[in-house]
Amino acid sequence: MALISFLVIFLQAGAVFSGSHSYRYFYTGNSEGGEGQPHFTATAYLDDFPIGIYTSATKTFQLRTKWIEEKADPALWKNYTNIFQGWEVEFRRGVKKMMEHFNQTEGFHSLQWMYGCELDDDGGIRAYDLDGYDGREFMALDFKKVIHISSRPETEVIAQKWNTETIEAEKMKNYLEVQCIETLKKYISYGKEHLDRKVAPKVKVFHQQSAGVIKLHCQAYGFYPQSIKVKWFRRGAQKVRSFEVPLILPNTDFTYQTRVTITVPPEEMDTYFCHVDHSSLEKTHIVVWDPSQNHLLYASLGASSILLLILTFVLGLKLGRRRQGNRTSTYSLTPVTDGDQPPPSPSV
Repeated sequence: MALISFLVIFLQAGAVFSGSHSYRYFYTGNSEGGEGQPHFTATAYLDDFPIGIYTSATKTFQLRTKWIEEKADPALWKNYTNIFQGWEVEFRRGVKKMMEHFNQTEGFHSLQWMYGCELDDDGGIRAYDLDGYDGREFMALDFKKVIHISSRPETEVIAQKWNTETIEAEKMKNYLEVQCIETLKKYISYGKEHLDRKVAPKVKVFHQQSAGVIKLHCQAYGFYPQSIKVKWFRRGAQKVRSFEVPLILPNTDFTYQTRVTITVPPEEMDTYFCHVDHSSLEKTHIVVWDPSQNHLLYASLGASSILLLILTFVLGLKLGRRRQGNRTSTYSLTPVTDGDQPPPSPSV
């Protein structure tokens, strides 16, 4: 559940507003590795979709987006590999330091770092820099005061230490508000045709019955762009409120999915309609719930699984950097002319 909570924070922090685009990184360091679970992973996202990934298993940054690969400087990805190899070392140290901080000597533990930027169509920008441990956020960078704010009492001492290193916070603020935005603009230009497309949602309605109640689910999937409205109505006119907060999750094919659920007492069996509005649709798409049919749909659930896996990968780097008083390092970075690269490790 802890990892789920950090996933929700990630989705909320990175939620792309209508008419905006985002560029983000997620790092995870684990105390234990194994088959299918690397010690360290770093993933780059464009609008919620993974465009490249580095893991401690592959030791290389692997691009996953062809239209970026075709236009970007190949030397850039080699530099990514160098940077992430350095961060892999720092995250291994960071996980150990966090375990010591929480008096933990064994078990599976993970350290997470999420940072990124967003650009609105009107030129407005947003940035965020969050740290998590074992799935719970414990630190965030305040971009106005340029200080780290602890969200847990037991990590106040860490915030105090980080805030003595003001130059690091200033560097991160500058990176996210300037360099990250420049990179995002570049990638938007690379994929303008792809990012400006519209794909209509597919919609399915199904139900589940247990403990004396019926849950009606309306799932919209395979749509793009992200912004969508999904609502339930009774008898076609009375809106029915959902008490669950719906998440819009990315699929592996650069589309999205979401699901809105309502609870219906058996004695209130009636005619229910799901209304879906999306920029790809000329008019509201309406699907009627038929109690005699139940489409148990689990479309594109791999997307949310990938997000969980990546967050499990990504949690470790930053703390290793922040908690080290000595900023020497055993590796160096090769500069490239392209300004698009993640923040360097502590030695830079």
